Amino acid sequence: MKSGNNLKRRVLRRGFSFIEITMAVLLLGILFAIMLPVLGRAKDRAKFIKWYAFNRQCANDPACIVNFNMQEGEGTVLNNICSGADVQNFKANEYNGYFKNNTNPNAKSNIQWIKSGGRWGKYGYKYALQFNGADTYVLIPGSEGLDFSPYDEFTILSWCKFDKLGLGDCPFSKSLWGTEADAACQYDLYSNPYAGTFGQGSFDADVFTTCATWLNTQVDFNKKGWVHLALRYEYTGRDASGDPTGKISVFINGQALGAFMNTTSENPDTASATGWKACTQGGLNVPAVLGAAGCYRKYWSPGTYDKTKVGVLSNELLLKFFFKGRMDEFLLYKRALSDSEIKNHYESGAE
Repeated sequence: MKSGNNLKRRVLRRGFSFIEITMAVLLLGILFAIMLPVLGRAKDRAKFIKWYAFNRQCANDPACIVNFNMQEGEGTVLNNICSGADVQNFKANEYNGYFKNNTNPNAKSNIQWIKSGGRWGKYGYKYALQFNGADTYVLIPGSEGLDFSPYDEFTILSWCKFDKLGLGDCPFSKSLWGTEADAACQYDLYSNPYAGTFGQGSFDADVFTTCATWLNTQVDFNKKGWVHLALRYEYTGRDASGDPTGKISVFINGQALGAFMNTTSENPDTASATGWKACTQGGLNVPAVLGAAGCYRKYWSPGTYDKTKVGVLSNELLLKFFFKGRMDEFLLYKRALSDSEIKNHYESGAE
C-alpha cells in the first residue's frame, strides 16, 4: 500500500518533458498560422459589411444627390444609387457616371476596374477604379442637383489612393480654369505636392470666388495609402455690400485642416476661382467631373480652339490635371455635413 502511494506521488510530480513542450508550442504555432488569415479575413469582412450598410443608408438621405459606391466591378458606367434626393424631377440615373477618354472621345475609356483594388481589397471585397493620370475621367451629366450658388451649401466626400501626389492632380471638379478676368469654378479640389513639412503635400480648393490653400495636412500621401477627402461649403450670410459669404473647409481622414491661405490673386495667369456663373446652367452648364479639372480651351490649348464656336461647351471646355490613382467611393450632398458626420463617414469606411 505504501509502495502504491509513492508511485502515485511520483506520477503526480512528473512534469512535461522538453520534447513534449516543444511539440505543444509547435502545434499551437501551426494552428495560429492557420487561423490568422481566417481571423484577418473575418475582420475585413465585418468592416466591409459595416461600410456597405452605412453607404446604403446614405443613399436614402434626401440631401444626397450622388452616391457611387463603385461596386459594379465591370462596365463603363457608375450607377448612382441615391433613391430619393430632394431635387425637382430627380432621376438617379441622370447622375450616373460615364467613363470617358479625353484623347479620343469616341474611343473606349482607359479607366480600369481593379478587383480587390479598393479598401479591404485583399480578399476581394472592394472594387476600385484606376485613373491613369493622362486621359481618364468620369462625366456626370446631371446638372439640376449639382448646380450650386454661394447661397447654397454642399459637401463632397471621396476615398482616394494617389499613385503619386502630382501638382494639380484633381479628384473632382466643376470648373473652367482660365484667367483672372473670366475663370469660373463652382467647386474643385486638387493637390499641391510642394506644400507641407518635408514635401508631404496638401490641397487647394476652389469654391465660387475663393481659392483656398492649405499648407499642411500632416499626411504623407506617398506612403499613406487610402485617404478620405471631404470638401464642405457653408453659407454664412452677406457682407456689407450684400454679397453672399461662406466658409470653406477641407477634411483629411475625418479631421478638418483648419485655416487656409486665400490665394485667389496669387497666380492670375492660371486663375481658377474668380467667378462661378459661367459653370452654371445659365452659362455654359459645365458638368461635374471625376478625375480631372475643367479649363478654358482658348487659354490652355489655343491651337484647338474654334473661334466660330464661341459659347459651345465642347469647344470651350478642355480637361487637364488628371488624377493618377484609385478611387473607390464618391458622394455629394446638397447640405453642409457637420464635423461629426464627416468623421463618421471616415470611420465607417476606414480599413
